Amino acid sequence: MRIAVFCASAEGIGPVYIEAARKLGRNIGEAGYELVYGGTNVGLMGIVANATMDYGGRVTGIIPECISRRGVAAQGLDCLIEAVDMKERKVLLREQADAFVALPGGWGTLEEIIEVITLKQLGEHSKPIVFLNIAGFYDGLWRFIGDIRKQGFISSAYDCLYEVIGEVDKVIPYLQQYKEISVVQKYGKSKE
Repeated sequence: MRIAVFCASAEGIGPVYIEAARKLGRNIGEAGYELVYGGTNVGLMGIVANATMDYGGRVTGIIPECISRRGVAAQGLDCLIEAVDMKERKVLLREQADAFVALPGGWGTLEEIIEVITLKQLGEHSKPIVFLNIAGFYDGLWRFIGDIRKQGFISSAYDCLYEVIGEVDKVIPYLQQYKEISVVQKYGKSKE
């Protein structure tokens, strides 16, 4: 299984998030799976990649040229792909992944995970999507989603598009047991 992990590349992140990234990488490696991620050596990105490799997992990094030029491309990966831009990077991440996990992160993490949810809603894929809600990191997002659901902007029919998990050790078992379900596609019929 190739697991795309979206996460922070920022430095100075709290130890609870660092430990979660390290543990997720370890779990991916120990399960014999492959990490597909943003290709940098900084922040949670570097931590999850190094831990995956330390525990025997393969790692593919996909980094856009604009970030690679800044000197933060990871070294020693099984594969490092340099994409032309952020748009191509996201396409390659989606194409190469069998599952998606969002660790805590900022704008990029949110943009990437929300795009894969939107594409699943449109029936473009049926891959599992997980928010790893460490220490309640995403609680504010769920409050916001609840508010806009009440206003009619998001249907509760789409709650099945993703899973919210609060413990790292529950991610791999969830992905292993994931069964594709019928989703009411926006602008179309349910996927059979």
